[in-house]
Amino acid sequence: MINLGIIGCGSVMQGPYMELVNKFIFKKLVNLKSVSDTNLDLQPILKKKIFFENFFTDYNQILNDKKIDVVLILTSMKEHAKIAKQALLEDKHVLVEKPMATNMKELDGLFKIAKSSNKFLIPAPFVTLSPTYQAINLELKNKTIGNVSLARARYGWAGPDWGEWYYKTGGGPLFDLGVYNITTLTGLLGPVKNLVAKSSLSSPYRTINEKKFKARTNDNFQIMLEFKNGCIGVVTTGFTMQQYKSPAVELYGSSGTIQMLGDDWEPKGFEIWRNSRSSWELYNTPYANWPWASGFNHLIECILKKKRPSIKLDHAYHVNEIMIKINESSKKNKEVSIGSSFKPLKFTKKVKIKKGHLDHDRDHDGI
Repeated sequence: MINLGIIGCGSVMQGPYMELVNKFIFKKLVNLKSVSDTNLDLQPILKKKIFFENFFTDYNQILNDKKIDVVLILTSMKEHAKIAKQALLEDKHVLVEKPMATNMKELDGLFKIAKSSNKFLIPAPFVTLSPTYQAINLELKNKTIGNVSLARARYGWAGPDWGEWYYKTGGGPLFDLGVYNITTLTGLLGPVKNLVAKSSLSSPYRTINEKKFKARTNDNFQIMLEFKNGCIGVVTTGFTMQQYKSPAVELYGSSGTIQMLGDDWEPKGFEIWRNSRSSWELYNTPYANWPWASGFNHLIECILKKKRPSIKLDHAYHVNEIMIKINESSKKNKEVSIGSSFKPLKFTKKVKIKKGHLDHDRDHDGI
């Protein structure tokens, strides 16, 4: 049985991660040995929701426990790199929520240790594990819409009202939300060579836990990415988007278009326009309940089956560098180059996608 420790027990832990961990506990594959959070008031709340042996306010008690095999790091963003690095040095497998790091020094340090470790480091987000994502990836490899020259992605909402750290330095919608889009586009289109970004602070004050709080990081981003294959992509993200009803990702090729429906962290299928057929085709996914925290399932499976994760560190590093450089570009108001790269992603499982509806009439003018 795999002994698990969880560091950070806020809303992320108590949502999808708790559901997945409980399933593995029920199957007697995982034992939740210890959890940690600085808020001691969470202990009785968690006791009603999930079984664990120990609650600590000092996460080092989890890291120093030789019996713990895997650590989930679900804390605020600025703590991720430090804790993940310590966990790997303590010979533990690690799942770390996004981002891995908020600056290049910490990113390089964590990456170096992870590459030399015999333990797995699984960095969020896990959009590349989505069956819908993998189906779209296959369509691109098969040149269904020809060569992609233009791409667009977006993810945003009004912003959280429960954590000040979202609006402090090292927080913000880019690390929290935009990271999904950047992971999606780079995974589908390959490495980015340079970028230009604009950001702004739309709301200097936020209401957090019913108290007025002065924001210290920008909450509104428009990003242009130039890929090494010549494609140009745009990412829109922010704690400034009340609602929207448009595809999460749009890919424009020389002979067609692919649109991912829903958000890339919760896809609802995709549509393809082929010039040769002059129609939109809707593809539904039978994996409607795919969880955005599925990296945990993947990590446990890899440990049990002793196989390498399909979440690749080189890709995760590239995405993290892009996010750090986006902040640099917006502050300096200039184009910034990206130094890292990664090999194309490969997926071994065959994804089942069902064709749902063929609409011969709808085009860009028929809305």
